[in-house]
Amino acid sequence: MAALALALLAPVSATQTQPSALALVGGALIDGTGAPRVEGVTVLLRGQRIAAVGRDVQVPADALVVDVAGKTLMPGLFDMHGHYYGNTGGKIGNLFEPYALLYLAGGVTTTFSPGDFDPEGMQQFRDRCRRGDAIAPRILTAGPYFDHDPSYIPWIHGIADADAAVQLLQRWRERIDGVKVYTRITEDELSAVLTAAHAAKLTVTGHLESVTATRAIELGIDRLEHGLFAMSEFARRGSEPFDLAYHERIAGLDLDGAAVQALIKSIVQHHVVVDPTIVVIQASLGRLDPVTAEIEKYFGDGVLDRWRRVESMRDRMTKRHGEAWPKAVDASLKKAKEFVGRVHRAGGSVVAGTDPVAITLLPGWALHRELSNFVDGGLTPLEALRCASYGAAKALGLAAELGTIEVGKRADLLIVAGDPSADLAALSRIETVIQDGVRHEAAALRRRAEGGIR
Repeated sequence: MAALALALLAPVSATQTQPSALALVGGALIDGTGAPRVEGVTVLLRGQRIAAVGRDVQVPADALVVDVAGKTLMPGLFDMHGHYYGNTGGKIGNLFEPYALLYLAGGVTTTFSPGDFDPEGMQQFRDRCRRGDAIAPRILTAGPYFDHDPSYIPWIHGIADADAAVQLLQRWRERIDGVKVYTRITEDELSAVLTAAHAAKLTVTGHLESVTATRAIELGIDRLEHGLFAMSEFARRGSEPFDLAYHERIAGLDLDGAAVQALIKSIVQHHVVVDPTIVVIQASLGRLDPVTAEIEKYFGDGVLDRWRRVESMRDRMTKRHGEAWPKAVDASLKKAKEFVGRVHRAGGSVVAGTDPVAITLLPGWALHRELSNFVDGGLTPLEALRCASYGAAKALGLAAELGTIEVGKRADLLIVAGDPSADLAALSRIETVIQDGVRHEAAALRRRAEGGIR
């Protein structure tokens, strides 16, 4: 997994000169392990690493001391469905720079993009970031989507058969950090991709439909995207969310029934990771309040108006079906949240991703909303935060380097004015983001992103 190793070593352009040592003194600590928040802690950073953590840390004379009393230190977050492209009103386009700034400002220090609109362009942007020519989180990518030809998505270049799938993987294996399979892939193609990817030490995630989640797990898939909304054993036509019957089927699921319980048991037994991305369904169907009151400042002229015209599908569905439409959608969203809680309580691995192709899902803020969905499903705020830090790092095989604030690990952490373990709304008050020891002020990053989505 050469690309992943390189990503961990990549420099990030600093927004200010970095001291040789940085001591964050007197704050409360959420370390990401799941342990409760602890008051009065000092975290000492040297270069890209965490050098000391505790209440009695000796601060060296050469350290820059920052008083963080009354604030919370916590690990940097992961967006596990962190695309860098979006629908800017009837067209799909790259949004590399503004999305990178917004991810980082929202405390997201690592993104995994499961499939790219422009795989070559994404590679070039990632390389620019590694050289320090652009500011961004740590970027991990899956490169091209693996889907049977013709794909449901017109711009995805599909594969003809299992041999073609393996050939595509061979062309990309040294440049990617994982593999993404899509809705029309056949069972033979999926099996071939899994075998080749695992031989290359790459994990495979899927937005499924043609193959059920149950069967994909049997074949060896590592991660499932979109939760209940892409499990075709429960909701056929899983890529068509503007379908009343689709939502009614999900809403009517008995989560205590044999079929759902068998799937949860399989998820846990096979250590399959679930990335539910509930927030993108909410946004696409208009069941999500704006992620920030200042949302309009991040869009170029006319973009938001164009998006709202595209978004009008939900209004047409309500006119067609009356109150049955919002009732079914709200019930299916509730069931999806409850499913997350069931998987988590059963011992399964749940991570947080956003899929911000819907541009009103502004990166960073959207992840905070997804974590709120987890809490709605029964997780505590502390458990939800762990899903987006240590849980994600473990799912990517990076737990030895990232995901918790511990001595020797990479210096990815946040300074928050509040206590996110008591109330996730505190994540809207992230003040400073530190990635690989480099400090960025969240407000400055957001100012640079204004007007950039166009």
